[in-house]
Amino acid sequence: VLDGQNLRHDLNKGLPQDRAGRTENWRRAAHVARQFNEAGLLTLAAFVAPDAEGREQAKALIGQDRLLTVYVQASPLACRARDPQGLYAAEGDNIPGESFPYDVPLDADVVIDTQNSSVEEGVKQVLDALRRRGAI
Repeated sequence: VLDGQNLRHDLNKGLPQDRAGRTENWRRAAHVARQFNEAGLLTLAAFVAPDAEGREQAKALIGQDRLLTVYVQASPLACRARDPQGLYAAEGDNIPGESFPYDVPLDADVVIDTQNSSVEEGVKQVLDALRRRGAI
């Protein structure tokens, strides 16, 4: 699992939490995910990928047939309520969908409505999609 916040402790240390910083965080992680994938590993990448262009670049880099886009749908209010690291607690310029635009992935392979689905239901959706792709 590649977690966007964890990568900010080393590989992506110093990147801002704004839209450009999140896009660069995501771009670098896509390179790492591709390398893991080429080594035969299934990689889950947990990131806020705020713009469609960055997601398309990742898809081109990793390969459309090897990248599954999962849109974990949650309002900024829900994100604040579930935020264990306090990233959404402070007012400022780092909240996707509020402080800067967030391009909703219109072509997501899986959409998980977290306000109406349990974690278990979301996991099942992802596993089902991976099975349909033949990844597992």
